[in-house]
Amino acid sequence: MKKLSIALLLASLAQLPLAQAAPANIGVIAYAEKPLTLIRATSLYTVGPGTRLQGGDIVQTGAAGIQIEGLAAADLALGPNTRILIATNSKAAQINVLDGWLKLQPVAGNNHANLAVTTGGLAFTLTHSASVIHVGKRQTEIFVEDGSQVVSELDSHSKAGRDVTLGHEDFAQRVGDAPLRIVPRPEQAFIDALPPQFLDPLVPLGKKTPKAPELKKQREVTYEDIAPWVVSPLNLSQQMLASRFAPRLNDPAFLQAVKTNRGGVLAWELELLRLERRRNAH
Repeated sequence: MKKLSIALLLASLAQLPLAQAAPANIGVIAYAEKPLTLIRATSLYTVGPGTRLQGGDIVQTGAAGIQIEGLAAADLALGPNTRILIATNSKAAQINVLDGWLKLQPVAGNNHANLAVTTGGLAFTLTHSASVIHVGKRQTEIFVEDGSQVVSELDSHSKAGRDVTLGHEDFAQRVGDAPLRIVPRPEQAFIDALPPQFLDPLVPLGKKTPKAPELKKQREVTYEDIAPWVVSPLNLSQQMLASRFAPRLNDPAFLQAVKTNRGGVLAWELELLRLERRRNAH
């Protein structure tokens, strides 16, 4: 995938109004070791196998590893302590990885160019290769199991820069803003931390996937729930985030947290102004 194509795909998804995304199902949690957390719109749920995913969903695995099927012609595995946000529009999907482990395995015979992956430092569109990605506090690591994968370095504003082609069994690591470094084999620390389920090819469950359960709502989100996304290296659109979580401004604690932490940020200030006008109108 050429740099221009990657840049256009990322740009088309960067400003996506996730809170208003069509509620079409885009994938399913086919397997989960334990219950996990899902943030949909402004609510926090406990979910498990069979849960259908939608655009805008934030998936937080906690202590559980999970497998997702049916998302843009790929099977995915998430390791423990992994957080992703799934963005969608009418043509593509993007997995924003905040931290943790992700394994991508394309489904044979399908077009995979409509699935992008982005971390704080790297971005790529899925090809016919299977890859493992690990996102830590200061570094991103990627191992290409087979095939080849073009990866774009992202600057501090999430703008795509240098492209690097990774081949079969290449291991690459990017620390902070330093250039992506390719080494002959994965580092031992990477191998030791690799989730056990990532060692073998993913086995699709298909029709064995449980039926969709009823979502179990825990509560509405707090500012602390969304803060890691608001200030993340992913540089998510503040306009999108402010619009999505604006209904929570009616909660005094959430309102005060936004004033304290997002005061002066235009997108959030506009939502605060709208709230004040609504209250004054009554």
